[in-house]
Amino acid sequence: MNEHNKIFVNYHHKTDCVFDSWHNHFGAYFTCSGDIVFKIFTFKEVKTVYLEVKPEGKPIQKFTMEHFGLGIWQYVLKEGIVKEGDRYRYILDLNDELIPVKDPCSMYQDAYFKWSRLYNHASFNWTDGNWMEGQNHKRISRLSNQTNKLSPVECLRIYELHIGTFTDEGTFLSALPELERISKDLHFNAIEIMPVENTYSFNWGYDGVDKYAPNHTYGTPDDLKTLIDYAHSLNLNVIMDVVPNHLGPDIAQLQKTGPYIEGDNCFGYKFNFEKDEFSPRVRDFIIGAALNWIINYHCDGLRVDMTKFMCSDFTMKQMAAEINFHAPDAFLIAEDGRDNDNRVTKPFSPSDLEENELNHQKFIDRIKNNDVSLSALGFDTEWDFPFHKQIAASVLGIWDCRQKNLCAFDYSLRDAQSRVKYPMSHDEIGNVDGTRLISKIMTNELNLNEKVCECCHTMKCKLAAHAAHNILEALVTGRLEKLSDEERLNFFKINNLEADFTIDEIHKAYIKAFNMHKLAVGKVYSIPGPKMIFQGDESADISYFKFFRKFSTGPEPCLREKGYEPGLPAFLDSKRFKVKPCDKYRYLNTAMEQFIKDLNILCEKNIALASGHIEKTVVQEQSDIHGIYCRKIYNEVCSVSNFSSQPYTRYGLMFPKGQWKEVLNSDDVKYGGEGKYLNDDIKEQFSYFSIAPYGIIFFERYA
Repeated sequence: MNEHNKIFVNYHHKTDCVFDSWHNHFGAYFTCSGDIVFKIFTFKEVKTVYLEVKPEGKPIQKFTMEHFGLGIWQYVLKEGIVKEGDRYRYILDLNDELIPVKDPCSMYQDAYFKWSRLYNHASFNWTDGNWMEGQNHKRISRLSNQTNKLSPVECLRIYELHIGTFTDEGTFLSALPELERISKDLHFNAIEIMPVENTYSFNWGYDGVDKYAPNHTYGTPDDLKTLIDYAHSLNLNVIMDVVPNHLGPDIAQLQKTGPYIEGDNCFGYKFNFEKDEFSPRVRDFIIGAALNWIINYHCDGLRVDMTKFMCSDFTMKQMAAEINFHAPDAFLIAEDGRDNDNRVTKPFSPSDLEENELNHQKFIDRIKNNDVSLSALGFDTEWDFPFHKQIAASVLGIWDCRQKNLCAFDYSLRDAQSRVKYPMSHDEIGNVDGTRLISKIMTNELNLNEKVCECCHTMKCKLAAHAAHNILEALVTGRLEKLSDEERLNFFKINNLEADFTIDEIHKAYIKAFNMHKLAVGKVYSIPGPKMIFQGDESADISYFKFFRKFSTGPEPCLREKGYEPGLPAFLDSKRFKVKPCDKYRYLNTAMEQFIKDLNILCEKNIALASGHIEKTVVQEQSDIHGIYCRKIYNEVCSVSNFSSQPYTRYGLMFPKGQWKEVLNSDDVKYGGEGKYLNDDIKEQFSYFSIAPYGIIFFERYA
């Protein structure tokens, strides 16, 4: 074999040897001997590629790289010429023009448009050996079984966070002190880090360009590794959000580096995954980026953004196959949502497979029509769009043109235990109007969509949402009570409102919205399978989370779309816990945290709420009562939800056989409730119980 084909791969915690494969070796890698292998994929028309290195305090040195065909160039630089931290770049000789470009697979990019920096993944001192070796039963693995005692994917209780807004400092290292609260105080077992793929300035997350390098505004690669290493010491699994479906607008360098791009989609520039003879190298590029987060950064799983817009199930399957080969424990979560259809996650039944073996063309036709399961593509679970749409419809009344209909829950719950459920994620907050669920409910309760002064329907919705947020913030911080009647009227006018509201009206709307938010969260936890809460929602935080992306090209046309201008002000507005409640309302934050903590503990102790199955659902349409019965082996849980503003002091329901104990009730005073609708044990199949307005109760079978 040609010596140059022995490309050094990323260091893994088990080994530092090399293997012969192209797919994960672009970029600059340190070998065991100290040499550095540089490899780049570029246009086939490029005549020559030069490597330039810039040793600290020394002149720039230039080397001619070796061509391996199909636009792949490589050079092995001997030990001692440069060291970790030094800068390098490539010079492309294309059509007699010399074009300087940064490394498209740069591992460390602190100067966005300029030179890349050398980074040696082997130099970091990891301390999570026991975790990575599978010696901790709290580690989530796609290969969990009775022998290895690891936890299955359906046991995930995820806390989604954005590094830049998670703390005031907005860095990897500043997040460390908060992880102990997430793990020990709130009992989550995983964090999901919104994308940190590097781009121009701070980033909302989903417009990354340097797919291998952490965002330089959040810290260094070592800083991110320190965060992950510490998370593992706290028994927190780490999920990295990755974006293989598009690149952001700050893409000029990659466009002139090679044939990586094929037109665009609704998000931005899409990748050339299946267009021509160079597509395999582009697939290598994006799959190598995914492996980078798992192998080099010890992430336990990936959340893969909007996979259907990759427009390449082939790439999805190759990605899953490569990850399964190199990191068998790692799990994959797809945000796919093909028509919000159950076909996406439900595998073909045995009868389907037998039929398809007999009728191959029918099988092919079904795949062409997107009738293919993610499990067949190698993914372990996916974002639960059907459930989210239904929970939002049930608490907001209307969402995505759907009317409130509890009967629709039965459809949304089909195989829901195999999908990640959530009340609100970053998308439903930042990609809509920047307001959280409580503010959205307030918009409805105060009927602000009808009361804002604006003729454009789209802008009315945006203005109404921001008015709800501003009114709620003024109430919660205590500012509203300090305003005179005239000042309060002027405050409403500033928020484009001609109406006047009393403080008591706003207070009642807030308490109602808080209880509905609790119900939405509780409903997520009432269903087996992975669960997720977005940062701040564990405390009923009402702070904005806006689309704050800063672009190198200047202000975006987001102003009309979002109702505000993205950039630094929007970024600062989106800091978690920016809104500081006054003494009167601070107890609600503590109450919500206690509710989340007890829900997590309940799921941790009762396997029926993690990897169990939904045995039965009960819908009482006239009274807005919805019940779910889950079981796994000898663990059984019943939950009952009230989606109305009416309390029930004597509601009759047929329970499964056995005796049942109330183990969690959202009306408990410690959860911000009134404590009026608590219940004794259920000892008869048909029994009466009480339930608060917008309340949820969990019963556990004990006999």
